[in-house]
Amino acid sequence: MTEGLARRIRDAGGSGPLWVDAPDGPRLACWDLALGTKPGPVSVAGTEPALGATPGRPLLLTHGSGLNGRSWAPVGELLGTRHLLPLALDLRGHGASGRSPGGNYDWELFAGDVLAAVDQLGLGRGDVLAAGHSAGATALLLAEARRPGTFAALWLWEPVLTTPGSDLREVRSRELADRARRRRARFASLEQARSHFSGRGMFARFDPAAMEGFLSAAFVRAPGSDDYLLACDPEDEARTFEASGTHDAWGRLGEVRCPVRVLGGALSVAVPPADVAAIAGRLPSGEAVAIAGLGHFGPFESPGEIADDISAWAGPGPLAAPSGSTSKSHPGD
Repeated sequence: MTEGLARRIRDAGGSGPLWVDAPDGPRLACWDLALGTKPGPVSVAGTEPALGATPGRPLLLTHGSGLNGRSWAPVGELLGTRHLLPLALDLRGHGASGRSPGGNYDWELFAGDVLAAVDQLGLGRGDVLAAGHSAGATALLLAEARRPGTFAALWLWEPVLTTPGSDLREVRSRELADRARRRRARFASLEQARSHFSGRGMFARFDPAAMEGFLSAAFVRAPGSDDYLLACDPEDEARTFEASGTHDAWGRLGEVRCPVRVLGGALSVAVPPADVAAIAGRLPSGEAVAIAGLGHFGPFESPGEIADDISAWAGPGPLAAPSGSTSKSHPGD
């Protein structure tokens, strides 16, 4: 951990997240997950105290559309005991971070959020590791392509790209946006919100600790009311989905020179194993891994298994060279 980052954590004093300013204005929250989350009631986004850091190599964590950085909480808690310092970024429009000016959620802006976090937190260009899920994984690829050498290596769970033959651009992005716009966003209490989301939709297979992590930064107070609103406004989420097929991450994979471990769930239909293999195969130094028994939200379905994979990948020493395509069995399979 750099002295600059250590100073930022000390200055936060347990009063909130580390803050980063995106180039076009939004203030971005970055959570230190090294000591995990403590049991207790769900809190409003932006009011949960920053968590204490332990010395370790920085690992930047990014999330998918509609989630937030604290969804990684159970994974981060484990990684914080394994020589890593997990820092989870709320991308613009998500969690405690500010909304994007003009409602623009072009995924290149997410890449800019990532680079702003690396620079302003003093993570050490070229030494930092990063792990991302879905849109957050794509943001990491776009950031490294824009500024090669930012990351020492990337661990990516199902990055969302328009692979050859994909219907993402023409069909799926529109369907996901329509679904997001229909999402209920206002609740009379946090318990009502918990009951509404737990165990249904994309949260159906979430590990309880991952669900609690998500809920801890998922809501804000409604202006002039005691009600709670989703921190990720449904319109912002819809625009994020609409932009999912407009970036050119697929065409820029050749610019990503660092080692990249691309993983996916064998049960996933969002980014099926064939797409994971195609993405890894197009990267100069990529490897593909399919994990049995998991789906698109694998990092939040089996946090312990994912923490084991990340810590083995990061290791205490130099990263191993990619070894092509592999598959892993989920416990019980």
